[in-house]
Amino acid sequence: MSAVAISLKDVQFYMRNVHTRMPFKYGVAVLTSVPILHVVARGELADGTQVKGVAADILPPKWFDKDPEKSYEDNVDDLLFAARAAYAAYADAANAPKPFFDIWREGYAQTLAAGDARGLNRLTAAHGSTLMERALIDAVGCGVGASYFSLLKDNILGLDLGEIHSELKGVEPAAVLGSGPLERLHVRHTVGLADPITAGDIPAEERLNDGLPQSLEEYIERQGLTYFKVKVNGDLERDLDRLSAIAALLDRRCVDYKVTLDGNEQYRDMQTFIELVDRIEADQPHFYQNILYIEQPLERSVALDPVSEPGIRAMGARRPMLIDESDEALDTYRRALTLGYQGVSSKACKGLVKAVANLALAKKRDGCFLSGEDLMNLPVVPLQQDLAHVAALGIDHVERNGHHYVRGLQHLSPEERAACLSKHGALYTEQDGLAALDVRGGQIEVGSLQVPGLGVGVDMDVREMLALDEWTFASLA
Repeated sequence: MSAVAISLKDVQFYMRNVHTRMPFKYGVAVLTSVPILHVVARGELADGTQVKGVAADILPPKWFDKDPEKSYEDNVDDLLFAARAAYAAYADAANAPKPFFDIWREGYAQTLAAGDARGLNRLTAAHGSTLMERALIDAVGCGVGASYFSLLKDNILGLDLGEIHSELKGVEPAAVLGSGPLERLHVRHTVGLADPITAGDIPAEERLNDGLPQSLEEYIERQGLTYFKVKVNGDLERDLDRLSAIAALLDRRCVDYKVTLDGNEQYRDMQTFIELVDRIEADQPHFYQNILYIEQPLERSVALDPVSEPGIRAMGARRPMLIDESDEALDTYRRALTLGYQGVSSKACKGLVKAVANLALAKKRDGCFLSGEDLMNLPVVPLQQDLAHVAALGIDHVERNGHHYVRGLQHLSPEERAACLSKHGALYTEQDGLAALDVRGGQIEVGSLQVPGLGVGVDMDVREMLALDEWTFASLA
């Protein structure tokens, strides 16, 4: 099938507040409540078919922008500005039917220009574009009855990867994809900086008793986890003490396990981080041997500085180095490769088109790869769209932690919960009246996400949300 043309007619924004069941600490932020911004885009295919597509993301503090002078409310205001700017940009780019890639290219550039005028970093500005990108991809897929994998494999979106990385000229998306999407993914469970390791670490007054695991030990027992993402905070002795406790638990409770180490931009230089890794290797050799890769220890102001190259290459020779927060531009991964990084994270909030191009770039280089990371993706839309994307790209383990910090699907409407269980019964389960992600043997079943569009397959209940213009930041409290 050739590229399908679409025009954009209207976009509406909605908000849904979610409160966590326990604090989520990452980097300098502690998350206890968060809004999910939902996008509903309506368009028209060139043949007159009316289509609708959706997208959604949480709006977290201190990830897109870690400026200490900005409050959480400032972070949300910036992300909402980017979303509205992207709507204006994409509406301008898609005022007449065009292939998706042409719309994306124009809309992305215009959104970044609007962000530049406001003084936003590119990660923040681009987020608005990624929301519109996902909504349009969903609309095209629903309109022609094609799954996300099929949209890529048959290039119904009209992607031209050579426009993103010149060395990819003539490379079709089908050439970098597998024969089909993955149907099962390993869950890589995030061990947040405030998460209890064992049940004994939970003070009596903080025990939730809500029917879900709370400590890492309980999650391993209940879900059979074998992949883990462990965060460090830049405090050498405290990090080592915590890593020692985690390593002891994993060695005791897991027959075999794999770990990724997340530095969360907590280091200004590689030598300090290398000292931590040296100590891990000396004190916890089995844990060290199980480290798959290391995710962005350097803060973004120095992560791509050529001065850091010797340290990046020294560490990369021991364990692959991956960029995450620094991946704010289309050419970032290509520049990172010249400094000795091997990997880059795929996150829906950073862009699907960019991830496909990065995958193609990685496949042209020995030892290079994409990882599946998570910004606390929650059901329905953020979780399922990101899982459909990861499955299509063939990334077989993915960081998932949203189900840990919220109480199953309780933040959804009863109709949405019922639809998830009915249409995605292998991905979710219900026990004692609580619907939640179904993790068994450390894995989740994602085959049901091969539906027309970008993996959602259920109606988004906007009646249970607030129109964005009616939402206030104060409502999070």
